[in-house]
Amino acid sequence: MLKLVLLYPNEYSNLKKNITIEIPKSSSLFEIVSILENSNIINNKYAFIVYSFLSGKSKSLKAGEYLFNSETTNRDILDKLYKNYVKLYKIIIPECYSNKQIHSLLQKYFPDFKSLDNYEEGDFFPSTYFISKDTKIKNLLEIMKNKANEEYSKIYAEYKGKTNKVLNSQKEVLILASIVEAEAKLSKEKPKIASVFLNRLKIRMKIQSDPTVIYGINKTVYKEKPLQKSDLLISHKWNTYIIYGLPPTPICNVGIESFYAVLYPEKSENLYFVADGNGGHLFSETYKEHLKNIKRVYKK
Repeated sequence: MLKLVLLYPNEYSNLKKNITIEIPKSSSLFEIVSILENSNIINNKYAFIVYSFLSGKSKSLKAGEYLFNSETTNRDILDKLYKNYVKLYKIIIPECYSNKQIHSLLQKYFPDFKSLDNYEEGDFFPSTYFISKDTKIKNLLEIMKNKANEEYSKIYAEYKGKTNKVLNSQKEVLILASIVEAEAKLSKEKPKIASVFLNRLKIRMKIQSDPTVIYGINKTVYKEKPLQKSDLLISHKWNTYIIYGLPPTPICNVGIESFYAVLYPEKSENLYFVADGNGGHLFSETYKEHLKNIKRVYKK
């Protein structure tokens, strides 16, 4: 008995490699230890039963999917089952993903997941999330949405009332931030691009952002084919070559840098920018300078 109390908890499993097991719901202690023994995770199920009783945890072992490895001790096994440290799967939601893309990504983990119709574009926070086999898609979506609201609201609360009145709500900031997110390939340029769009909004000049046109066509900001001049004439509510001001919703889900850039843009008089072919942009205050920059780019 003394050996069981002092030595048994620190003994390692017989595993030579990682193994994942499933403990069904409503499993009895005897059924659980039988699964552990049959999977070669424990050496002696009777010793493990006694150990679990002595620890006071025998009636509180949880169902779920568990991962064990060769570094696992008997104490680790019992603690994992008692504390419900189930196997986790990592899901990365990239910045600039639209709801259409997020839906496609999540279907790999939740095959019966039908749509995101009850959520708006921009509702979700791009980040890394961890789920278990038993995670419900509804719960994950609410975590992602709450995370977005928490992060954006915190920054917006610090900003509110400190700068100009071009944007009048957190939603308007998020909409413009989504356009900055889609336009900027370099993080350092986000405040510059935000400045251009804010300067345009101040003088009631159309934003004229290509990603807004693409979003209205594809419901993503990624081109399936090169954008044509005729695409700029397609009438939809996100086409900022046609509408004045902001589109009605974000065009993608927004990272913190882009949200912050809109609230604290670079101070400039720039009204134009063109891609320089190297991932960055050339900025200008006048249309004449803009045309010169275009010629510089296409001479390369």
